[in-house]
Amino acid sequence: MITPRPVIHSAQRVLVIARTGLICVLLTVSLVACRRGAEIESRGGSPTDDLPAWIIPLLESGLRPDWSADGRRLIYLDALVGDVYELELETGESTSLTAHFDHQGFTRARYLASGDLLLCGPVGASADAREGSRWDTELWFLPRSGQGPAQRLEEPCFEGPAVSRRDMQIAWTRSDYPDEIVFGRSEIWTGRIVVEGSNARLVDRRKRVDRADFMYLAFLETQDFRPPDENELLFTAYAYMGGEVMGIDLASGALINYSRDWAYDEAEGVFPDGKSIAVEREVGTYTAVPVGDIDIWQLALDGSGASRRLTYFTRYAGYGANNPVISPDGRKMAFGLRIKGGGHGNAQGMLLYDFDQAPR
Repeated sequence: MITPRPVIHSAQRVLVIARTGLICVLLTVSLVACRRGAEIESRGGSPTDDLPAWIIPLLESGLRPDWSADGRRLIYLDALVGDVYELELETGESTSLTAHFDHQGFTRARYLASGDLLLCGPVGASADAREGSRWDTELWFLPRSGQGPAQRLEEPCFEGPAVSRRDMQIAWTRSDYPDEIVFGRSEIWTGRIVVEGSNARLVDRRKRVDRADFMYLAFLETQDFRPPDENELLFTAYAYMGGEVMGIDLASGALINYSRDWAYDEAEGVFPDGKSIAVEREVGTYTAVPVGDIDIWQLALDGSGASRRLTYFTRYAGYGANNPVISPDGRKMAFGLRIKGGGHGNAQGMLLYDFDQAPR
């Protein structure tokens, strides 16, 4: 039986065309960087030339760190699409965790509650096209034992996944970006990793939020389960009011905007008490693609929008700070030295921020 398509009358057709046109215009404006950054006066040199006492260099190369549950180690990447390394903080020694098998690079690495690793990386891409392959990636499971290669979890991932600190629950984003913009897919899903013997699989897949919740005026990226109870998932809504830190109640589905401003905000590492989150912020930018003058702020997760600035790296021409992650005890923050004009997420080494020494 063929169901007849609904008839759209002229008035309705005009409304549909107008709505589509409005979405196209707004997304075009949101996804084109403004020129505000060119008006900022910046000093010469590097932020590392004059670091405050509470910030110390950690590694001269490396990016996108993540803390182990005991706070003694960091995993990180050696390139935007590269190998995964683990740093022992006490000894300063780094070890490759992915050199023992063939792969095309990874774009993210996070510790699971079990101590195993959740990776995000391309499948079948050529080594010559690593930079472009960051947008065509899948989730992988790598056993902590280091035995054997990473295992595909048969699920695409856009940018970074979120991992639970309590169990094997994860969250990730399915996205058509950058191939499709106006009506492209952008959805956040949750699931659970089950390990049986030497094999891992992803079960209980469930869609939590998509662009329709933002009238298609946002692209989404998941970030963290909010501690301590992890009943809420924190994520970024790009192009929505410039970029907002959002939360979704996993029981009710209710959404809350924590940024509540027109700056570019990107959710990063959440503090272990769940009361605040470190964000990448570019003040005065109302676009999904920032100019590049990004520093790190601490944003309250009480709905007030209150925040305080943690780094001032953009005072130096060509630099910024990015990818902050908070230690399990909340006393340290690892982050990257961002190079303006490089690929989003790039870093020229990592640094360590000591909250005990920093001004309150």
